[in-house]
Amino acid sequence: MARVLLYTGKGGVGKTTVAASTASMLAKQNKKTIVMSTDPAHSLGDSLQAEIKSSPTEISKNLFAQEVNINDAIQSHWSDLREYLTALFQYQGLDPISADEIAILPGFEEATYLLYINDYIKNNSYDVIVVDSAPTGEALRMLSFPEVMRWYMEKVFPISRTAAKIARPLMRPFSGIPMPNDKVFKSAETLYDDLGDIHTILENPDITSIRLVTNADQMSFNETKRAFTYLLLYGYPVDAVIANKIYTEDTGDFFQKWRETQSGILGDLDAAFPEIKILKSYLQNNELVGQEKALKFGQDLYGDLDPYSVFYKGKPLEFIRKNGNSVVKLKLPFADKKNLNLYNKTGELIVEVNNWKRILYLPQTMANLQPSGAELKDGYLYITLS
Repeated sequence: MARVLLYTGKGGVGKTTVAASTASMLAKQNKKTIVMSTDPAHSLGDSLQAEIKSSPTEISKNLFAQEVNINDAIQSHWSDLREYLTALFQYQGLDPISADEIAILPGFEEATYLLYINDYIKNNSYDVIVVDSAPTGEALRMLSFPEVMRWYMEKVFPISRTAAKIARPLMRPFSGIPMPNDKVFKSAETLYDDLGDIHTILENPDITSIRLVTNADQMSFNETKRAFTYLLLYGYPVDAVIANKIYTEDTGDFFQKWRETQSGILGDLDAAFPEIKILKSYLQNNELVGQEKALKFGQDLYGDLDPYSVFYKGKPLEFIRKNGNSVVKLKLPFADKKNLNLYNKTGELIVEVNNWKRILYLPQTMANLQPSGAELKDGYLYITLS
């Protein structure tokens, strides 16, 4: 099965450069590689100095690239659902163009990017899929969508489908309101199945590695810690942090203070992420555009390491027994107790960290237990159930 390497981080830290360089290296190793941009503000084509389309574009031997166009993507994956929503919004009085735009509901765009990954893995299209992700917030929305969709499909979808079947014959003679037909619901079911598959793929550390790109400054470092925590909350494997744009000693007196700041941040990085690989890349003396420069940058970044390798495997989530109690052990290294909230609702353990929420589906033996205690210790949240 193909490897998936996903690069994300704060806007402007150099994700696209790192992703393009990694893909160039892997293609050079005779691995059939695609690098795909899921950032709406695509710059992958600029980085590789190639004309990249919304479908996979071969730009050199073994190297393909794709800048996903959301309209093309939705048309290919869930046109029935979009057509129904467009008709519904037009019935509400919107003009056709506005209705078509609004029919792209929140989460659709992010989910569609994931479906491409699923397609390529199912069809064994490539040896490696490199994802040049959007900045952290958008990437987290993309990665959390399969779980949100799972909750909707298991809790709301059966009721909605039954209600629609009952209402269609009753409403048709009296109202022009468009009602979803079985084809629309089938489209939603297919989406649910595909997102379930991709969620399994993205959680598997043997297949997927998420790599956080940062700069050696306090704002980027803080966002990297938050992103790491949220990714672990959703059970996704992070195997590396890449510190980019580090000033070298020959940058002169003007950058002396910056070098001192970066040195402190780099020390903090090593201390904050003791288990995962820390890679460092230095500020270049010219613009990194074109495949030749991308390849050289990648070789300097990884050195003797193979970017295809898994740099770290861990278990973000475990169900264990401790002192005779059932315990959920969740890795959350930078979480703050005052920003944590948790509760059990009909067999679902809900964990909230700041603005992000995960619904943990408990094993049957724990489904009726309630949280009776919680402790943050050594980077793990221990939730005792009784």
